Amino acid sequence: MLTLERQEEILEIINKRKSVTVEELAGELFVSGATIRRDLKTMEKQGLLIRSHGGAMPFKSSAEESAFAIREQENTAAKRKIASLTLRLIKNGHSLFVDSSSTTGFVVPKLNDFTYLSVTTTGIRNAILLSQTNSVKIYVAGGLVENHSNSITGTDTMDYISRIHADLALLSCMGVSLESGFTDASIEQTKLKQQMRKNSKKVAMLCDSTKFGKTFMCTDFNFEDIDYLITEKTPPIEFVERIARTDCKLITPENTEF
Repeated sequence: MLTLERQEEILEIINKRKSVTVEELAGELFVSGATIRRDLKTMEKQGLLIRSHGGAMPFKSSAEESAFAIREQENTAAKRKIASLTLRLIKNGHSLFVDSSSTTGFVVPKLNDFTYLSVTTTGIRNAILLSQTNSVKIYVAGGLVENHSNSITGTDTMDYISRIHADLALLSCMGVSLESGFTDASIEQTKLKQQMRKNSKKVAMLCDSTKFGKTFMCTDFNFEDIDYLITEKTPPIEFVERIARTDCKLITPENTEF
């Protein structure tokens, strides 16, 4: 069986069962566990599934967008570093867009250090976190609440965002690659982020190092489309060189001049 044919079989099995182990796939497809693990790694980079401990599940499942509760607990040290760096871009009186990502959620509690901020978000969890601040005026975009997710999406959400203008948009993504730029697995999320960018003076992409080298279905932006890329450590040299050819400012703990 060719690699592509085998991966199509894997995807069909996972979508049907919602969860499957490496051993089960290896037994049904008559290949080694190592071969299955290589396939799952490749397919995860393509945004086709989510690898779990010992197996995989569909990207769109009861763990939609890998489940916000899970994502919130991933790479927390990196996200805290990113949040601290992001604060350097925010000024008193700013209006902000904050997307529904867990990464931007680490910035929200720190907004108490500012005064007269206005924040518009498409994230339910981020809206709740914002409600616990003292001096932030909070706006939540209405629309469709995605099941098992933190996100509000849809045409109503787009319409609301299109009427708001911000000094700075704080956004995240699922993957970043040299070829495809910043990507997500949801066209709805991509459209919302592009609208936020259109209505913002500046855009900051908050991206932890685990996302470099990954590509998902929908391109949010190219490197030329953002003003700041904030990550917790210096990316691989090929990304540094790519960013250097644009007006985007790379912000890391080692590089805070911008």
